[in-house]
Amino acid sequence: MIEIGSFQIDLDMRTLRKNGEAVPVGSRAFDILAVVATAAGRLVTKDELMDTVWPNTVVEENNVQVHLSALRKILGPDRDLILTVPGRGYQLLQRRKNASTAQFAAPVSNARSLPPSRSGLQGRDNAVRQIRAMLPQTHVLTLVGAGGIGKTSLAIEAAQHTAGDFNEPVSFVELATLRTEGDVLRAIAEASGLDLPEPPTVAQLATRFDRQLRLLVLDNAEHVIGAIATVVDAIVAGNDLLRVLVTSREPLRILPEAIFRVDPLDVPLPQAGAADILLCSAVKLFLERANSLQGAIGADPEELRLVGEICRRLDGIPLAIELAAARVVALGVEGVYRRLDDRMAILAGGYRTALPRHQTLRATFDWSFAILDTDTRTLFRRLAIFGGSFTFEAMCAVACDSEHSVANAISAITELVAKSLVNVEFDGPVAKYRLTESTRAYALEKLVAEGELQAITSRNARHLSSCFQAQTDETRRNHATHPQDRQQTLDDARVACDWAFSPNGDARVGVELASNLVTALLDAGLIEECCTRATQAVDALDALPAGAVETASDMRVRAALASALPYVCGPVPKAAQLWRDVRARAAATGDQAFQAHALWGLWNTMLSLGNIDESINVAKQFQQLAAQHGTPWQKILADQIGAISQHCHGEHAQAKAGLERVSQRIVQLRRDAQSDGCFTVDPAVYCNGTLGRIAWLQGDPDAATALIDTVLETIRPDTLEPSLTHVLGATVIPFALMSGDLARGSRYIDIMRSQAALHGFTNWLDYCDCLAACRDILEGRVGQALPVLETRLDALMSRGFRRLITPFIVAYAEALIDQGRITEATTRLNDARDFCRSNGELFFLPEVLRAFGVAAQAEAAQHAKTSDAHVAKIASAFACFSDALQLAREQGAKMWELRASTAMARLLDAQDRAKEAVAILAPLVAELQRAARTSDAKAAQVLLGKLRKRSGKNGTMNNAKSVVKTVRKAAGKSGEKIRGAHDVTSSSASS
Repeated sequence: MIEIGSFQIDLDMRTLRKNGEAVPVGSRAFDILAVVATAAGRLVTKDELMDTVWPNTVVEENNVQVHLSALRKILGPDRDLILTVPGRGYQLLQRRKNASTAQFAAPVSNARSLPPSRSGLQGRDNAVRQIRAMLPQTHVLTLVGAGGIGKTSLAIEAAQHTAGDFNEPVSFVELATLRTEGDVLRAIAEASGLDLPEPPTVAQLATRFDRQLRLLVLDNAEHVIGAIATVVDAIVAGNDLLRVLVTSREPLRILPEAIFRVDPLDVPLPQAGAADILLCSAVKLFLERANSLQGAIGADPEELRLVGEICRRLDGIPLAIELAAARVVALGVEGVYRRLDDRMAILAGGYRTALPRHQTLRATFDWSFAILDTDTRTLFRRLAIFGGSFTFEAMCAVACDSEHSVANAISAITELVAKSLVNVEFDGPVAKYRLTESTRAYALEKLVAEGELQAITSRNARHLSSCFQAQTDETRRNHATHPQDRQQTLDDARVACDWAFSPNGDARVGVELASNLVTALLDAGLIEECCTRATQAVDALDALPAGAVETASDMRVRAALASALPYVCGPVPKAAQLWRDVRARAAATGDQAFQAHALWGLWNTMLSLGNIDESINVAKQFQQLAAQHGTPWQKILADQIGAISQHCHGEHAQAKAGLERVSQRIVQLRRDAQSDGCFTVDPAVYCNGTLGRIAWLQGDPDAATALIDTVLETIRPDTLEPSLTHVLGATVIPFALMSGDLARGSRYIDIMRSQAALHGFTNWLDYCDCLAACRDILEGRVGQALPVLETRLDALMSRGFRRLITPFIVAYAEALIDQGRITEATTRLNDARDFCRSNGELFFLPEVLRAFGVAAQAEAAQHAKTSDAHVAKIASAFACFSDALQLAREQGAKMWELRASTAMARLLDAQDRAKEAVAILAPLVAELQRAARTSDAKAAQVLLGKLRKRSGKNGTMNNAKSVVKTVRKAAGKSGEKIRGAHDVTSSSASS
């Protein structure tokens, strides 16, 4: 028979009696009463109770509440003897043994002697030394930290090491089950061997302590923090030899108190090697716990890396690490790592002898959450929306509303920081708050359970959108960013954007946020992600009703996608259409700044498409807009893009003059600290890069080198991409290969390939492979280069990317010719020539015409020298070289002229006309002394030397006009009329 108050419980007969009379009670209610009564005052967890009363059955937790409510109603005045410990379980406060023993058990004590310390407490040796050093200097030392961080273990370890310093045995009080000040007084008195009258008072306890050096350890004070503060303050005031060591999730905030913050265990850095991972105390604890259960964990390097990741994601919290390690037996290291997103479910199964709140991670947080007031709970769960650090301003923007004011937020965040549920750091005067990953996971559960997830996420998305806009404006004004703040905003925005475009999200909010996020991604050089998120936003935008989103957001999303497509994977024509859409919207709303931005983007896209004629038209439109409404910077840009288009059209001298003026104006404008807007590639890169290419074409490689070095210096480390990839691909590497500096070209090819792959620049990665293939051809690896060139060229052209790829087509065609695949070569050249002429890309046309001549000469070699076919092909070759020379001279492109002259000289030499070859080549070689170190000039010099030896003279012809006459004479013999390069090359290609 068990007695509880005025009731008797007969377990054998399963009856409940009061004063000898049976009391009706339900079966489940009796089972609950029996479990609690037989626990002998021990706290019974909710899980234990449910497993015993409902074995092998899944039931809702409120079933326990229902039956407990019925049971308490039956117990009447004795109902309070069954205590509910929030978040933990239930406890019978008083139990009487069988009356026949004529003896009653003493009330269950909440105190006990100092528990044994754990052997080899990981990572706490230094902390123990610090605590031992602090105790003689302070009356009250409080170990403060988050739940599960190891305060109790550290306190016990420190007390064990310190016990010899005191006259009396260490007194240890477990406060977890206490609720009132009276309970606290009784427990301290009992642990210290003191007698107190009933009811006890603080003054009585203070007077009972003798003046002997002793240590009192009070464990888990947070839920009775007020009572502990009062009691401790009083007892140390009357005994200066007494030392009190307290563990709590918040300080006592009394005058004699010193605070020791218990830090997490150290965790490895993200890219740490195996040796460094093994040195971390968090990893040591994980391996110690896991190996005690299973053995041989962490021997494999990949497994050890995952252990490091687990410890880092668990923020170095010892309890979480031990619980995770215990799950390795069932799930393995990889299984635990993959399930950390559901950590509240998997992090259970602690030591059976541990306190209930230390047996699962959720129970640890339940304990902390239960002692928060309503306003603090509200703020806590709403903070789950922040994935990293956040400011007070961001917190208020998301968490405050008509019911929760800023004043509430101040009070609540102060409480959360005090209770170690939120960490705070200071960046100068600015406070930055942060939840650990595990704390955030628990808070997120509460946010979902409260039904606030969508509202708070939407509120956060709008706040982030405004942050991006503010940051972008600040960046444009001052060229200044705050990298840490910006990175955190990016991370938070990614999460919010994923939610907004999810089935449960809000597409309108998503587009609004994405319109600022994608701009920030462009600024950060994250082009691939920009393309992905902008595509998602544009698709959502097209599905929304007209006018559902502000026009400004609409334009920003489309402009970002249009900027990214040419770099990532195209299709480039889609980018052109997007820019036209943006321009139309900007014109309709009178947004002149966005009109200028759209024209710049459209012009740049036309270059990517290789449509130079249209780029000239767009440049003229930009110039007109800038002249009427533009800023000084826009007027410079208008002149710049017009000059670059002239260069691509083959008008190099005019382009050079215009770009030199533009370059000087850019320097002056930046000196005046005026904004240059936000462009994917710095306009100065375009300007100096183009000037470098013109200098090379005009035969001045030293000037080209100086300009290209200037371009590399222009690139800022904080805006490395896509500027670096563009500069390397469009200017630096081609210049190195054309100059014959293959070693330098190879070094830059490796850098470009790495950057393009890192950032997902699919088009530029294929472009880089084309450059590498051209390098291989120059080094004699034609067989290796041809399939690469073929596939990469086809891939680029299928996406509409034609930017500067005509030289690749020429190199590919010449390699095909060397392999005897002349028909394939002429087909490629025909396409390239037609494209250049129809789109105005005349810059490379001399090279295409020269390659046609090489093809015709190769075809001639396939026929007998006396045949009409041979004569006709030779005539075609002469005509192609002649037209290439003429066009190069018209453009002032001396290096193209040198290549065409060298090809003509070889053809003449093959016709045993060395004197004529010397006459056409010698003057140009003499003129291009500044280019003497280039591979083209060296090849011409070598050829000229051979020609002079064969001719026996230094050249007898005053000019090359007789060469053209010879060509026409040869063509007349074959019955073929020379009409011009276009017709001749067409005939050659079709033969």
